[in-house]
Order: sequence, then structure tokens, then C-alpha cells
Amino acid sequence: MYELVPPQGRPTSVQQLVDFILWQAIRAKASDLHYGLVSHTGPGGLTYMLRHRVFGKLQPVRSEFIGQQHKEVLARLKVLAALPSTDVNAPQDAQIKVNTPEGPMVLRLSIIPNPEGEEVVIRFQRAQKIPQTAQLGMTPEMLQGITGLTRQRSGLIIVNGPAGCGKTTTIYALLNSLANAETKILTAEDPIELRLPFVSHTAIGRGTSFAQLSKAFMRQDADIIFIGEVRDAESAETAVQLAQTGHLVFTTLHTRDALGVIPRLEAFGIHPNFIASTLVGSLAQRLVPRLCAKCRVPAVIDEATAGLLKKILPPPAGTRLFGPGPGCAECNGGHTGRLGVYELLSVTPEISDLINRKAPQKELLSAARANRMLTLGQEALIRVYAGHVDYKAVSGLLGGEGG
Repeated sequence: MYELVPPQGRPTSVQQLVDFILWQAIRAKASDLHYGLVSHTGPGGLTYMLRHRVFGKLQPVRSEFIGQQHKEVLARLKVLAALPSTDVNAPQDAQIKVNTPEGPMVLRLSIIPNPEGEEVVIRFQRAQKIPQTAQLGMTPEMLQGITGLTRQRSGLIIVNGPAGCGKTTTIYALLNSLANAETKILTAEDPIELRLPFVSHTAIGRGTSFAQLSKAFMRQDADIIFIGEVRDAESAETAVQLAQTGHLVFTTLHTRDALGVIPRLEAFGIHPNFIASTLVGSLAQRLVPRLCAKCRVPAVIDEATAGLLKKILPPPAGTRLFGPGPGCAECNGGHTGRLGVYELLSVTPEISDLINRKAPQKELLSAARANRMLTLGQEALIRVYAGHVDYKAVSGLLGGEGG
């Protein structure tokens, strides 16, 4: 395990420089660090740029201190990750386990080639406590709904959304709520991010396919199975087959909303009949910046915006909207972490029949709403009206809902 030591004063070596760059991101509470050569149209031509993603927002960081040592910095990162420094034409992925003043962390590196050189993204995976479902920030109704689906004996539950939206954390919390000595739970992950009690974790490695694991898992007499991600036809077929054979299967997908898993599975070659007979629930989620309760300020909106919000979800009487404040000792630029926003599709017999008949998305959405499904936009506005989120931060979730 690498010992990260923040330099005292100006870095005097490449090792100290890399430690400083990493520590700078850790201290800023960044989830990711972006480091790459970029082209500028103005004087100077090419330059290396540092950026931090903090509470979901990408922020440029002053990086002139790197000087002409950008290649050395990249080489040092590859050495720490045990990657070949001469391979600059292919994508590379690796992990670095480090000890920091804030505790142990795992740095997940992704390197891709580009015309200017190589682009590096480092995700900071901090030591996590085992998540609890009550800590996910769901509304009581949402938590009750997803908990009810997890009590089924078989079927497919998909948690979906873009990268970095907290899908794996949600899955771990759900598995942790189900784990006990009387329940056999198996996982297939790449990588294993957290170890849960009473859960047998299996890492997907080179030479190990989902098809192989599927056969092995069925011989293991499992009750619940977690397939880390459906990313191709093989993993999609594996998840559906396991759900068909009496297992409760959890997995993740990259889709826009809860209903989006249906056409996505169809695109992987899964017949609508199999989707209808195995899918029991789909949970879409996003993470949005949480306003600092200490320095938030009242927000004023125009009549058109107020009308749009009211059309999507009418606010309770006396609702006051807030926006980010100037920042204080307890926050970062007016925000303190992020909140989850969720959309849960529970597959009823009616919705199952619509899936089987390949009904249009509009018809499926109408049936889901009739079954009291709240959209991501409506869920986001619940947090806006509660004063936890700035409406501007969730505007991307409201598009099209007012029509």
C-alpha cells in the first residue's frame, strides 16, 4: 500500500508533486480528478489541465506549478499503478491502494490515448461504512416500495442511471438489508468495492465470463445474486436466466430512467416475453448537490418557471425556494455533499402485459403513473420544496415533464 505524504512547502521532486496533486483533490472532497493535455486556441498552444469533480460539478484547478513535468507526472502515476509506461496507444485501467491523512483509499485509474497525449481520470474511493437503506435519503414511500420488491423470492431488480450516480451504493445497502446466516447471497463484480457480512463476493477477472459464473452460481444453491453490471448481450442473458430459475437477481444498467431498462434489454436481444416474466422492478437514480442549511439564500423565480414547477408537481402551501449561499466554514461553495433522487417502477400484472405486447413507452409511462410512480423530476422537486436543493440544479431532470 502506497503511503501518500502531503509535501510541506513547494514540491521538490516528481514524487512530491504527484502526492501534492492527489492530496489537493482529496482535501477538496473531489470524487474524481481529471488530468490531461488540452488544446487552447490562444497563445501557448498545448497545456496540461487539472480538474476536480466536487459534488458532481467539474471544476478547473490552477496547475501552473506542474510546469514542464507533465510527462513525469503521468509516468509516476503509471509506476504507482503498475502499468507499462511505454504503452500510450491503448486504454489502461488499474487501482492504487493508498494510505492518506484521511485514511485508506483506493484510487481507480482510467487512462485513454488522445491526439495530444493521454487523458487520466482518477476516482477516489474512500473507505466506506456498510451502507444502510435508511441512509440512502429516500422518501418513506420510496423506501417502502423498493423494500417490498426485495422481499420477493425471485425476479430481476435493476438499479440504473449514469456513471457515478450511486448505483452500487444502493445495491450494497439493499443486499445488506437482506443478508443473514439463513440467506445465500452471491455477487459477480468488477471490481469488488465493499465486503458485506454473509455475502460471498466474486471478482470478474480475465478468463472468467458471465456464462461460466452463471452455471457455477446455479450449482451454489444461491437465494440472491448480484451481477455487477449488464453491459452486453451475454451479461443480460445471464441475469435473465438466473431470474428465471428461481433467484432474486440484482444488477445495474446505464439508462436514462426507470422505463429505459426495457428497450435496453431488448437491444441486448432479450425477448419482451422474458423481460415481462422476470422484471419485478427498476430503480433509476441521480445525485444532486445538497444546499448548505447554514448559508443558503432565498431564491426568486419568474412566473414561467413557477408555472412549470407547479405543472410537474404542485408545491405545498407556503413553500419557499432556496439557492446556494456564498459558502461558509461548514460547506464547499454553498453545498454540503449530494442527495439521491429516485424513480421506482414496480412491474404490476398490467405493466407486465404491456411489456409483453411491446407497448409504446408513452403507454407504459401512463400505466406506471397510474400505479403512483413519481418521475425523477417529481422526486427532485420534493427535495427542492423541502429546501434541500436548488431548482436550477435539477433543471435537467425536469425537461419534457411539463408538456
